[in-house]
Amino acid sequence: MFLRKTLKHYSIAVIGLLYFISRLFYSGAHWVIPSESFLFLHTLLEFFSIIVSFTIGLQCLASYPYTKSDRKYLLGIFFITVGLFDLLHTLTYNGMFLNTTGARSIYFSLTARLTESSGLLIYILNRAPKKRVSMVFGSAFLVTALIVIMKWGPYLPPMLLPDGVTSLKIFVESLAGSLNLIAFFVLIYKSRLERAENCPNLSNALLLLLICELFFTIYHTPYDSDNLVGHIFKFLGYTYILKNILIKNLHEPFKEIQSAYKDFNTIFQFAPVGLSIIRKSDHQFLEINHFFMNFLGLPDKDVIGKTPMEVGFSEADWTKVLAYAENNNYYFAETTLANLEISLEREGSKVSIAAISAETIQLGHEECILMSVTDIKELKSLHTEMIRLDRLNLVGQMAAGIAHEIRNPMTTVRGYLQLMDEKSQDIGQKSTLHFMIEELDRANSILKEFLTLAKNNKPNYQILNLNKLLQNLHPLIEADSFTQNKQIRFTPGDIPDIELSPKDITQLVLNLCINGLDAMSEGGCLTIQTYKKDHSVILSIKDEGHGIPKELLEKLGTPFFTTKENGTGLGLSICYKIAKSHNAKIDVTSSSEGTLFQISFPLQSVESMFIPSH
Repeated sequence: MFLRKTLKHYSIAVIGLLYFISRLFYSGAHWVIPSESFLFLHTLLEFFSIIVSFTIGLQCLASYPYTKSDRKYLLGIFFITVGLFDLLHTLTYNGMFLNTTGARSIYFSLTARLTESSGLLIYILNRAPKKRVSMVFGSAFLVTALIVIMKWGPYLPPMLLPDGVTSLKIFVESLAGSLNLIAFFVLIYKSRLERAENCPNLSNALLLLLICELFFTIYHTPYDSDNLVGHIFKFLGYTYILKNILIKNLHEPFKEIQSAYKDFNTIFQFAPVGLSIIRKSDHQFLEINHFFMNFLGLPDKDVIGKTPMEVGFSEADWTKVLAYAENNNYYFAETTLANLEISLEREGSKVSIAAISAETIQLGHEECILMSVTDIKELKSLHTEMIRLDRLNLVGQMAAGIAHEIRNPMTTVRGYLQLMDEKSQDIGQKSTLHFMIEELDRANSILKEFLTLAKNNKPNYQILNLNKLLQNLHPLIEADSFTQNKQIRFTPGDIPDIELSPKDITQLVLNLCINGLDAMSEGGCLTIQTYKKDHSVILSIKDEGHGIPKELLEKLGTPFFTTKENGTGLGLSICYKIAKSHNAKIDVTSSSEGTLFQISFPLQSVESMFIPSH
C-alpha cells in the first residue's frame, strides 16, 4: 500500500528516473534534433520556465507584507535572479541574436541551476537572513555574476566539447543535483519530525529538478534530445514550486479565512443573546442568529430582507434606533445605544418585551447596524413581583405594629356603644349606634386581614385531594350565590392528591369566589373546575362579569388596590401569599366576557421549602 501510494505520488519523477536509467544503458544512441527545430523548442521551454520563475519570485515578494516571511522573500530574490540568468542563457544560446560564443550561455545556465538549488535548500532549512540583507545580497550577486560572465565568459574553462560535456560541467550539474537531493531529504525529515504535511508539490519539484540535472550531464551536443528532456523536467519542477507557493499564498489563506468565517458564524449564530445585522441604507435585515429568531418567533426566511417594523417593532422604538444610527457612523461613533426597552407587537397585541443595544459597523462598502436583543419579559415580571412583595412586606410590618394597639381601644369603644344601645330608647339614636358598631366591625375585619398578611407561620400541610376540599366548601359558596340570585357550576376533574394547607386553601378559594360573585350581575354563573395539566394540578375559577381593564391586570395582588367600592384591596394579596407558600402560580386572563383565575399547584412536594439548610 505504501509503495503504491509513493509511486502514485511521485509518478512523473519515477518515469523520468526510469528513462534516465535507460539512457545510461543505451548511451551510444543519440537523437540529434535539427538546429532550427531545437532552437524553437528550447526557446519555447526556456521562456515558459522564465515566466514561471518570475511568477514564483513575484508571488514570494508580494506576499511579504502579509506573511512577514524572510525565507519566502529570499526565495523570491533567488527565483527573480534565476529568471534573469535563464533569460540571458536563452538570448546568448547558439543561433540567438546575443550569441557570440556558447560559453556565456552555458555559464548563465549553470549559474541559474546553482542559484535555484541553493535557494531551495536555504528555504527548506529556514536559514534566511532579514529582508534588507536578502535584497542587498541578491543585487550584489546578480551584478557580480553578470559582469563576470559577460566580460570574461569566453575565457572561462569550456563546459562543452565536440564529444560531449566536460567533467567540470558534470561536477557543477551534480553539485546542483546534490543540493536538490539534500533539500528533498531535509524536507521529508522535517515534515515527519514536526508531524506536518509532506509538502507534496515541493518534494515533487525537488525530484524533478534532480532528474533535470542528471540529463544535463549526459548530452553530447547542444541539439541533443537529452538536453531538451532536461529542460522539460526543469519546467515541470518550476510548475510544482509555483503550485506550492500559490497554495501557501492563496489556498491556505483562503482556508484560514473560510475557517475564521465558520468560527465567527458559529459564535454569531449560537451567541446567548439575539444578534442581527441591519443595512443602514434601506433598514433591511441582512443576518440574524438563532436567539433572535426564537425571540421573534419567526423563521429566518420571514425576517431576512424585511425591516424591523415589518416583523413587530413599533415605529416609535425603531425611530429611536434610527436617530442613533443617523447621528453616529463607523468612523466617528462616540456613543452606543444601550438597553433601550422596546415592546414587540404582532397583530395589535404585545408579544414580548426586550432591551436592545445597537452599534454602527462597516461591512464591506456598506454601513450597517449591529443590534442585540435581550428578552426581558421574565425580568420585568420578576421586577413587578418584587415590587408587590416589597409592598406586602411593608403592609406586614405596618400590620404587626399597629394591629394590637388599635384593636384594644376599638374593643372598649364597641363595648360602650353596645351598652349605650341597650339603654337607649330613642329609635334614631339606636340606628346611629348600630351603624357605628358595624363600622367598628368592618375596621376590625380589615385589621384581621392585616394580621393575616403579617403572619409568617409554617402552614399545616396535609396530603389530600383538592376536590374533597372544594366539595366541603361548595354548599357554603352555593348558599352565598343563591342569596344573590347567581349560580355555581363545580366540575371536578381526575386529579392526584397533593400537599395542601386546608385552612389557607379554604381562604384562597373563598376570596376568589367572593370576588367572582361580586363581579357578576344577577343570573351570572361562577364556574369552578379542577384538572391535571402536565406536572401540575389546576384550580380554575371563572366568572361572567365585565372583565378587568388591561391596564389594571398588572396591579392585581398589590396591597390596597381594589376595583370594589367597599373593598380593602387585601383579599387578592392574601391569595398571592398563599399561592406562593404552596409554590403555586396564579395566572389571570380577562375579557369583556369575564375573568379567569388559574392556580397551578406543582405535583412535587412543597415540604422541601421548609427544610432548614445546613
